[in-house]
Amino acid sequence: MENRPKYLTENIKFYSAFPRGYNMDVDYSHLPPLLNLDFHTLNGILPMTSSRYNYIGQNGEVDGKKTTVVFVNPLDKEYEYFESIGVTEFQAVSLVVHFYAVEETEPGVIKGLPYGVSLVPMSKNGKIDTWNIELLKKFDLRELCQEGGNVFTDFVPFEKWSKGMGMHYSLFSNITTDNPTDSIGFEWGMYFICPKYDKREVEIMQNHTYSKAINAKYRKYKINRYFKPFTDTKPRQIWGCDSPIELFLLQGLYVRNKVPEIQMGFYRNGEIFPNYYRMAEQEKFISQDKLITASDFYYPKEKIALFCDGVEYHDIKKDKKIDDSLKKIGVMPLRFSGKRITEELETVLDEIENVLQQRV
Repeated sequence: MENRPKYLTENIKFYSAFPRGYNMDVDYSHLPPLLNLDFHTLNGILPMTSSRYNYIGQNGEVDGKKTTVVFVNPLDKEYEYFESIGVTEFQAVSLVVHFYAVEETEPGVIKGLPYGVSLVPMSKNGKIDTWNIELLKKFDLRELCQEGGNVFTDFVPFEKWSKGMGMHYSLFSNITTDNPTDSIGFEWGMYFICPKYDKREVEIMQNHTYSKAINAKYRKYKINRYFKPFTDTKPRQIWGCDSPIELFLLQGLYVRNKVPEIQMGFYRNGEIFPNYYRMAEQEKFISQDKLITASDFYYPKEKIALFCDGVEYHDIKKDKKIDDSLKKIGVMPLRFSGKRITEELETVLDEIENVLQQRV
C-alpha cells in the first residue's frame, strides 16, 4: 500500500514491522458474532449434505435416540461416499485474518484487531492445488484444520495478491521483517471443499431463535460465500475494509480511541445494519433494492456515518441525494477524500472528534 500517513507510523505500536517472539491471538470481539461462529465451525470436509448423512446411516445415539454422528476427521464410510459420487480431489481453503493493529495483552502475548477476513485457496504455480482423497486419508484433519498457523507475507485483502510468500508463524515470529503489520495475513484455520454437491441438500446449523425465512436466507448466503468452489487463486474477502484509505482512517481513529463499526447499510425504512451477519442476528432480512447506501464506518450512539471517497468516486449530485436521505432517518454523513486521509489525516480525525462531541 502506498501513501501511508506518517501519523500512523508514529503513533501505532508495531505498525511498521511485526514484533518478534510473541504468541498471537485474535480479538474476536471486533467480529460480528455470526462470523465468529463461522470461525469455529469451518473445518473438515464441507459442506455437509443430507445424502452424505444418509450414506453413513444412523451410527450413534444422542439423548437416547439413534442418529448420524460425524466428526472433523471423516469416517471411512464418508470417504467411501465421496468416491461413490466420483469425488477424489478437494480444494483446501485457508481462513485468513488481517489486523489493523496489534496490542500486547500480557508479556509474550499479542492480540490482533481484525479489519478483514478472506478465504484463500491453496495454490501452486498460480493454479488451484487440490488434495487427493488418498492424501487426505493420511492426515488428522481435526489437528490440520484447527491448528492454522501459516502466515502470508505482503498480502493485502483488497489489492491484487501477486507477491509475498507463506511460512509457519513459529518461523515468521522469529525473523526480522519490514512488512507493515497490516499487510500480513494470518491463517486462523482451514477446511476442504467437496466440489460436487446439491445445494438443496446442504445442511447448515440452524439457529432455533430465528424464523425459517431468516435461516433460509442465511443458508443461501453461507453456501455461496463459503462452499462455492474456487475457479482461480484470487482470495475471496468475506468481511472488512475495502480500500487502503478506509484502513488508514480506521487506524487513525484507533489512535484516537474512537474505533467505529466497520461497514454499515442504511435502508429506506430507517433500519440500520453493518452487514448481513448483524441483520440475521436480529431476525431481519431487507432486500438490497431498499438500501439507501452503505457507509465505510458508523458510530451507532452518535448516528454518524463516515465515507472514504476515492478519486474514482466523485458524483456530487448522487452524494448529495444520498446524504439528504440519510439525514431524513437521523444519520449525519461525513465524507473525506482519499487525498485528505493520506495527506491530512490528523485534521480529518480532529473534525470527526469534534462532530462526535457535538452529537453526544
